[in-house]
Order: sequence, then structure tokens, then C-alpha cells
Amino acid sequence: MGPATDIAEPLEVLETDCGYGLGVRSLAAWRAGDVVHRFSGVVGAELKQHTLQVNEHLHISGTRYIGYLSHGCDPNCRLDMSSFEMVALKDIAAGDLLTIDYAATEDRLFRQFACHCSALTCRRWITGRAEGADAEGRAYLARLALETAA
Repeated sequence: MGPATDIAEPLEVLETDCGYGLGVRSLAAWRAGDVVHRFSGVVGAELKQHTLQVNEHLHISGTRYIGYLSHGCDPNCRLDMSSFEMVALKDIAAGDLLTIDYAATEDRLFRQFACHCSALTCRRWITGRAEGADAEGRAYLARLALETAA
């Protein structure tokens, strides 16, 4: 299918409004199931801040957009690491920030972090799928539990 507009490059990297650094915004509308972007880059063994896991031993870096996708616990996109495609999980409007669930691709994150995505399913502390919360995350979650109980 593709974008609903005739934009040559329908994505842009920008500073996010939420203060979490760079993100990727769609400049076109997409329907659930559309391939939003096909990506390529340098595949190697090193885990870096903006790499994404391709398989158990390899990560991809040097991508134009993929390394800057924001995390969301209820994401609007997913990455297919076998075909190097970003696919819309739900309808996306032009101007929407594109999000993926980092735990869907990453066994271990370069750095764990607090999440404020405000999704009903928000996990509050984001880790890779094969790791538990680190000491900072455990302390953060414990503080949240105390605040919720009060």
C-alpha cells in the first residue's frame, strides 16, 4: 500500500516533545499492516545506544530512522528483523510519533529507563526481554509502589 500522500521521504527524525531525545515522526498516514519503512545498515556484534538486535548475536546500526524510534508499551509499529521492515500495528496519522516496544526486539538494552508512555499497559521500567530490572529500576519501581499505596 504505502503512504496516503506523495511525500518522497515520509519519515523524519526530530527532537521529541516529551524530552526523551530524538524520535521518528511519520509525515504520511499509514494503515495497520502497511510497511512503513524498509531499512538497511551495518550488521555487527556490538550493542550500542542506537543499535537494534537482528538475532541473538548481531545488531544493526547506521540506519537512517530505526535507531531513533521511541519506545511505547502499546506501540504503533513493529520491526520485522528477518525482512528489515517496519510495519504499522495500527493506523498511523501524519504527524504521529512512531513507537516500538523495545522488548520486542532486544534481549538486553544498552541502558534501561523509566517509561512514561501513559499506555494502560505501561510497564513503568523498560528492560530487554531477557533481563530483569537493574538496581536503578528496582528502586524506581519500589518508589512507584509506595506512592501508589499511599
